[in-house]
Amino acid sequence: MYNKKLFLKLALFFLLAFATPFFVFAVDFSLPPENVSVSAIVTGPIIGPIDDSGGGGGMLYGLIFSGWAYPKATVHIWKDGVPKTTTIANDAGYFSVTLSELYKSNVLYTLYAIDKENRKSILLNYPIAVKVGYFTQISGIRFPPTISTDKTEVKVGDSILVRGYALPKEPLDVVIEGLTGKTFYVVSDNDGIYEIYLPLLGFRKNNYNLHVNYHNDKKISKVIQFTIGNNSILAVDLTNNIPGDCNADQIINIIDFSVAAFWYGKNNPPRCIDTNNDNVISLVDFSILAFYWTG
Repeated sequence: MYNKKLFLKLALFFLLAFATPFFVFAVDFSLPPENVSVSAIVTGPIIGPIDDSGGGGGMLYGLIFSGWAYPKATVHIWKDGVPKTTTIANDAGYFSVTLSELYKSNVLYTLYAIDKENRKSILLNYPIAVKVGYFTQISGIRFPPTISTDKTEVKVGDSILVRGYALPKEPLDVVIEGLTGKTFYVVSDNDGIYEIYLPLLGFRKNNYNLHVNYHNDKKISKVIQFTIGNNSILAVDLTNNIPGDCNADQIINIIDFSVAAFWYGKNNPPRCIDTNNDNVISLVDFSILAFYWTG
């Protein structure tokens, strides 16, 4: 049996060392979603109970998720680390999903989007209580853009191509951070595609981080690491089976940790988070997550 106090200390360490805000519940309902730079507005119960039994018993309750991804993107919704449903965003990038759920006091819903060229967004997590007799609406969700590059290493003085999907006709910041930092600007086209060559003249040899975000939005895309060196090396799409990487985004961060923490001490955890395949989430699994941690 594992020491619960030790687990709590480890959890606190992870949260203090690695955590960044990944969900916010806004309670000021006077602000429209598009004016709030958080993942969603939770507007509270809006619809009465649904009776699915035809005889007055077996009430269903649930949630409505709505917001913006990318044109024709596939939006995935997971429940407690297990795939629940998917939906397709429209040509403008808007999506809406209604889930009928039985009452539960603590549910972790995870959303991510895949664009038309199979790039994945970051994950958005929502720990929610399904209220008795009501639907809860989570609106104003907006995924940051997807991102990919044409190189993993760039020869000194060369350029790097950055490409992905966003909402149509939106101004974007393309940010390089490292020994030298610089922000470039681009606007997505009518189909939500953005593409920009970043000239790296003046950047010295070193490792750099690159991300994209909507202008003045704090939520950023996945972070891509690249190197400026003696050669230019083209990027190759690789699928790595990293232990604990349930969403297969080749990144182990606080989102993966939150899924593991949710399943700690519970029966039949998802295989993807059970890193040593012993059918229990323990300190061993958290140690493996720490080994593969990318932040």
